[in-house]
Amino acid sequence: MTMPIQPPYAVFAGSLGDNATGNWYPAQAEVSNGFVTLWVGSPAGWTQYFSVPATEVTVKSAAQRITLVVRGQSYPILAKPRAVGRAIGYGVAGTAASVLDKPVFGAGVDVGRGVNQAAAASAWNTGGGPEFIAAARNSGAQVSRLGYGPLIAIGCGGGVAVVILVVVVTLIAINL
Repeated sequence: MTMPIQPPYAVFAGSLGDNATGNWYPAQAEVSNGFVTLWVGSPAGWTQYFSVPATEVTVKSAAQRITLVVRGQSYPILAKPRAVGRAIGYGVAGTAASVLDKPVFGAGVDVGRGVNQAAAASAWNTGGGPEFIAAARNSGAQVSRLGYGPLIAIGCGGGVAVVILVVVVTLIAINL
């Protein structure tokens, strides 16, 4: 006797951002039986925002975020929303360290920024991000994923391009 093939199932747990209020609410995106369902928590309990066939959903993911696009409406779910606020704080602190010429403080900020990014990546993994992406893809949803590797490569590539540009401009200026 053969076992029937089970349809893909996965849950991604995070927080849904409300653009109107700026608040974050607990959320769970679920892929089950060919449907994608979004549940959002509130003090009154869990509310189902939608449940649609996976083929009607576009799943976009970058870093620690999964965005579900249904009928033109985007629902961004972050694995660790506090990481965004901390990243902004580290950006401000890094700028202050540069302006005040405090390299040791700047190095500490860089370490904090790296730890923050690692914690967000870990939250995405433990929240079920990889499994959700795979299950959504296997259920027929359109899926795109841009992880930390490509994002870091883009940042490093941009930095290298700036360095090369500065060197070229400097060489041209010296030869004039």
